[in-house]
Formats: sequence, C-alpha cells, structure tokens
Amino acid sequence: MKTHKSYMLSAFVLGLTTLSIFALVSCGALNTVASFIVSDRQYNEQKDLERARQPEQLTAGKDVYASVFFIESPKGMEYTAKWSIGGNVIKTDTQKLSTDRKGIIVYSLEGDKVTVGTLRLEISYEDSVLASRELAIVEE
Repeated sequence: MKTHKSYMLSAFVLGLTTLSIFALVSCGALNTVASFIVSDRQYNEQKDLERARQPEQLTAGKDVYASVFFIESPKGMEYTAKWSIGGNVIKTDTQKLSTDRKGIIVYSLEGDKVTVGTLRLEISYEDSVLASRELAIVEE
C-alpha cells in the first residue's frame, strides 16, 4: 500500500510540474497587442482607439501614426515598431510602455519618409513579431 501512495504522489508531482511548464511557456508566448491602428491620426485613449476604423490607404508625404494598445505588460516594457515601404526598412523605433498592465504607445513615421507603395508595420517584442499591418500609400 505504501508503494501505491508513493506512486500516486510521484504521478501527482509529475502532472503538476508538466502543467506548470505549459503555463510558463504559454505566458511567454502571450501576445500583448490588444488592438492597433495605422492612420494619419494618433489615438492616445483606449476608447478612441476602439472606436476608430482602420483606413485602407494613406497619402504619400503625410505623417503616419501607429497607435498600439498593449495589455498584460509591466511598466517599462520595450516594444519596437519597424516601418518599411516596398520591402525596405525606413525606420525602427523602440519605446517603453509608460503605464503598468495596459496602455497605448503611439509610434510615428514622418511624412518625408512616406512614399507611394506598400507600407508595412511590424510591432515586436525582442525577436517576436506581435502584430503587423500593410497599407497602400497613394499619391496626394
């Protein structure tokens, strides 16, 4: 009987350890981007960002903003925006979240870098791309 209890305890510990490992791995893969919009306007409030619509295209020569709402992120967490047009990286910008647990970071791309073509934005944490979007940039 003592062997059976020992076996049950070992199985329980093994199961608990396995569940803990799965939980830790899942947390590491958590995508913290809740929503984002790439637009000619910036959104600094969650309610405004949630109401906004993603434009299908933007105009060359005008500033572009990526308003990104992050969740489950500690204050000071660093995220990077990589902007490219036609496959060429034109700007990389890393910013820290200034609030705890959730908040918005607004990345900007200056109008003189916004040219006709396909604009691609990638939001990443370290080497993991959390979100991306492509938009057409058309002439004025």
